[in-house]
Amino acid sequence: MGALSRPEEVVALVKLRVAAGQIKRQIPPQEHWAFAYSMLQKVSRSFALVIQQLGPDLRNAVCIFYLVLRALDTVEDDTSIPTDVKVPILQEFYQHIYNRDWHYSCGTNNYKVLMDKFHYVSTAFLELGEG
Repeated sequence: MGALSRPEEVVALVKLRVAAGQIKRQIPPQEHWAFAYSMLQKVSRSFALVIQQLGPDLRNAVCIFYLVLRALDTVEDDTSIPTDVKVPILQEFYQHIYNRDWHYSCGTNNYKVLMDKFHYVSTAFLELGEG
């Protein structure tokens, strides 16, 4: 109902929808990229829309950067993880992104899926260029 109360925004919303549809077709076909962009939509719908407006190289890098930070925050926010377990994970997190086998089951809902399948994020990260 919000857009209907502001008809001047309808054109902008339609353009944004069309652009988002075009960008989805530009996502690399590999399973890890499909997972990354799917998770991005699930854990940050509004930020995902902004990320998808970027050019391909920057879009992929920012997508993975966001997911890595989201995963880090998921570990930090999970109160069920004892501090003596959590602190080393957080301190070594920058190393985990280089390990395609690493994951840590924590969080709830989509955040748990992100953590359980973090190897997809690591795989995508390792494909990013140096720049």
